[in-house]
Amino acid sequence: MNITSRMNEVGPLQLNRCVNIIAHLFNAPLGESEAAVGVGTVGSSEAIMLAGLAFKRKWQNKMEAQGKPFDKPNIKFARYFEVELKEVKLTQDYYVMDPDKAVEMVDENTICVAAILGSALNGEFEDVKRLNDLLVQKNNETGWDTPIHVDAASGGFIAPFLCPELEWDFHNFEEVCDGQEKD
Repeated sequence: MNITSRMNEVGPLQLNRCVNIIAHLFNAPLGESEAAVGVGTVGSSEAIMLAGLAFKRKWQNKMEAQGKPFDKPNIKFARYFEVELKEVKLTQDYYVMDPDKAVEMVDENTICVAAILGSALNGEFEDVKRLNDLLVQKNNETGWDTPIHVDAASGGFIAPFLCPELEWDFHNFEEVCDGQEKD
C-alpha cells in the first residue's frame, strides 16, 4: 500500500493504522488477527519501484529454488532494475491496457503484471477484474504464480465510493498502491 504523506510527521503506528484501514477498504484477504503489511512512500512511482524490486527478489528466489534460470525477469520498470520490458501497446480506440493481450505476454519469467486504476491520461480504470480472472486461469493451467500490482494513485481513494460495484476481492493481488497525490 502506498500512503502519501509527510513521512517525517507520521510515526510507524499511524502509518500501520492507515495501511490496515486501506487494506480493509479493499477487502484484503486477512485473517481475524492478521495485520496488513505496507509501506509509506511519497508517490506512486516510488511505490511501483519498491513493489517491483520485491516482486523481482521473490521471483528470483522461487526460480533459483526450482533450479531454473533467474536472471531474466519481465516487468515494466526494466530499464532501471535490469529486467526485460514487456508492454501492451495502446490503440487509437483503446487507451488502457488490454488484459487479454497482457496475459498473452505472461511467461514463467514474468514477475508481476501492473494495472492502473485511474489512468493519468484520461482517468479510465483498467479492467483489473478481467486481468485477475485471466491470470488466475493461466496460473492454474501453468502452475505459475504471476501476481498483480495495482497502481491506484489516481483512482484508489474514489473508486470504492464512486464505483461500489467495482470488485476488489482478487486472488492474485500482492500489492495495491493507493495515494491521493494526483486526486
